[in-house]
Amino acid sequence: MNVILNIIRENQYTFVNLCEKELLGKEFKDDKAILSINKEFYGGEEVDLEYAFTLFNEATVVSIVGNNIVDEAIKRGYVHKNSVLEVKGVKFAQVYNL
Repeated sequence: MNVILNIIRENQYTFVNLCEKELLGKEFKDDKAILSINKEFYGGEEVDLEYAFTLFNEATVVSIVGNNIVDEAIKRGYVHKNSVLEVKGVKFAQVYNL
């Protein structure tokens, strides 16, 4: 599966941002949250999900948007299923390596 990857390096921090390509540029709202998958934060290059997972260990923060990506991150042990947020049916998770 291909995903959109954006790596942001700032000071000593590395942010690895992943989203499913069909979600890029969209916004989802419910009573509790707004999930904005904007191009400034999530826009980047299209890469294979396997490659994206290799970047998790070097990241300070990983931000993941999309049901398939989040489910795969849970399956691989990067994300606990109870830490996943869902806005209008779209899953979102973050991983912190501090």
